[in-house]
Amino acid sequence: MTITLTAEQEKFIAEQVGSGHYHSTADVIAQSLGMLRAQEEFVRSNAAELREKIASGMEQIRRGEVVDGKTAIKNLREKLGQRERSAR
Repeated sequence: MTITLTAEQEKFIAEQVGSGHYHSTADVIAQSLGMLRAQEEFVRSNAAELREKIASGMEQIRRGEVVDGKTAIKNLREKLGQRERSAR
């Protein structure tokens, strides 16, 4: 099999091998395919639950139960800060 990579993909692979995370290009490709396989399996085995969550989210949007992006990030940061403080 012949695979054509973009210059950006080749650079990324070279960086991964150069950093010592992987021994070879083949190792990077094998790991990438393994991660893709795991992702596909996750989606396949959780498809019904994912569809339900998407439908629930769409219904919340229809009811106007949403916040803008800046508010959502602010809320997440506050929750993270609370968790960090309670972990101390």
